[in-house]
Amino acid sequence: PLYGAIVCGLAVGDDFLPAFTASALLALSAKNFARSFCNGYGFDAIFRASLYLGLLPFVSTAALPLLLILPLAVLLFRRTLREVAVAAAGLLLPALTICYINWGAGGEFTAPLTALGNAFIAGKPLMLFTAIPFRNLILLGGILVLDLLAVLFFLSDIYAVGTKSRTILIYIISVLVLAAAVLCGPAATPGAVALAAVPSAVLLPFMFVRIHRAIALPLYLLLLAAAVISTVLQ
Repeated sequence: PLYGAIVCGLAVGDDFLPAFTASALLALSAKNFARSFCNGYGFDAIFRASLYLGLLPFVSTAALPLLLILPLAVLLFRRTLREVAVAAAGLLLPALTICYINWGAGGEFTAPLTALGNAFIAGKPLMLFTAIPFRNLILLGGILVLDLLAVLFFLSDIYAVGTKSRTILIYIISVLVLAAAVLCGPAATPGAVALAAVPSAVLLPFMFVRIHRAIALPLYLLLLAAAVISTVLQ
């Protein structure tokens, strides 16, 4: 519900399909990276997570910085070299497949990667914030403030959280930072805010269950109301 409220409240523009597809890939990647944090090997989970991550830039060019999630996840979850090799294979598989198909069709092997890089640097940084309507910009700022409060609640109570949960939440915070960097990037479109909704939907409940119900309930209802109003005004 929080993910839907945030996305419906923030998403504007005409690129909903690639934006929501990229957001779904990020959610699946985050889920499988968390699954790979286990005793023993997690080859299946880490391969799936890396494969979804590798597909992201070809769906949404702005998501290119999110590839840094892979080394962060490997370090945080303390994966073995074998799992790192499997993760690297999953990450590179989509790019190699697209390059091979392009080469088989008569093009240059590296042409898709060159086009991706050129598309990423074609715009200007921070242009996203001039393309979003003011009401959506206010909501985006409010959600980022709530995310920051959730992070502060987590840091103030960090050792009361179990080791596995603590590590996964640190990973989600890292995803949020990278998603914020995506929004500031030159290739960001209004639909890119759907990427920030994924870590926000995980962090906000951490705050809601630690503040008084009299404060949490109005905030939750405000998010839902903003989503309805934004959808009606589209």
